[in-house]
Amino acid sequence: MDSTQKITVRLGSDTMAVLQSFVDSGEYSSLSEVIFAAISDFIYTKCTQEDILKILANITDKKNIDMKVLMKNVEHTEMDEAVRKAVCEYIRTRMNSEE
Repeated sequence: MDSTQKITVRLGSDTMAVLQSFVDSGEYSSLSEVIFAAISDFIYTKCTQEDILKILANITDKKNIDMKVLMKNVEHTEMDEAVRKAVCEYIRTRMNSEE
């Protein structure tokens, strides 16, 4: 089984209401399930299976970096934002290099 990681995402009340409606209707059993489905759909509309395999192979080839060591005196929310931006930039770069 793949390991999982927890992330924090800030959403507006309107967005939360829409997401909660999927749970309330019984289509999904939890908000986590709704978010997971949305992220999976996003990835599979942006990347081919081959792209995903290349990204995963590239990630496993690189040495893991402990972000906490790099950002010792940074507030928790600032670290979350930095990681989010880094991930977005990484994905954007990978997608542009494939074009």
